[in-house]
Amino acid sequence: MTAILLALGTALCYGVSNFIGPLISRELPTMTVIIAGQTVAFAVSAIVVVAHGSDAPGLTQVGAGLLAGAGNAGGLALFYSAAATGPLSIITPIGATGAIVPVLVGIATGDRLGALGALGIVLAIGGVALAGRRVGGTAEEAADMRRTVLLSALSAVCFGVFLWGISPASEDGVFWGVMFSRLSLLTLLVGGALLTRQALVVPASDVPKVALPGVLLFSGTLLYAAATQEGLLSVVSVIATLFPVVTVTLALLLLHERLSRVQWAGVAAALTGVVLLSV
Repeated sequence: MTAILLALGTALCYGVSNFIGPLISRELPTMTVIIAGQTVAFAVSAIVVVAHGSDAPGLTQVGAGLLAGAGNAGGLALFYSAAATGPLSIITPIGATGAIVPVLVGIATGDRLGALGALGIVLAIGGVALAGRRVGGTAEEAADMRRTVLLSALSAVCFGVFLWGISPASEDGVFWGVMFSRLSLLTLLVGGALLTRQALVVPASDVPKVALPGVLLFSGTLLYAAATQEGLLSVVSVIATLFPVVTVTLALLLLHERLSRVQWAGVAAALTGVVLLSV
């Protein structure tokens, strides 16, 4: 029961973060919102690493952590770009299909794909295609939807790189993996913001607000790590992957987003595919 509650906490934290983060970025510079939250996550992970006093990881783990952070940076930037104009109820399930990437890497390195995994890949890819279909509307609206789906799919690939890299990065400790991934993420995002001359300063009164999405993501990571120690990974991972349900529910209830029947079918298929991949 403890593991299930912890995994549900992970889904809740991730789902709420994916909902409020893009909303905040519509009011404040996107890079500022992302960087502020991830700075908090990096600081907390670094403090925990120092307090824990564990030995430093090897170069392989450090490299994996930096790669995971690079994937996470690309995933967040693309996710927020898609969410600037597109519906969260479509973007979030598509982004979650990044779970396909570590599965495909595993197959390429000798893992065997079971029937559920194969079905999950088919449903996830098919779900993305259906979710992006817009029935009716103008040509401009159809083009906007195609752009939203493309950005969401690219974010899924980047998030998949993060999911693939964070596992070996955490072999010598979860906090080491989180810290190096956040270090890489922050370096790339700050560098990108400076190159594009985006504002990185917000009023002091807005700091708690822009930091909240990152705090929630970091909290979800901690809860997930704890859940894997308390229960079966096969159960915990499936529950944690339900976070898009939280985001979609909030988008439907609070933002009054509306989907066509075809898009609903796509969202359902994508979510089912993600769950099957976790199994």
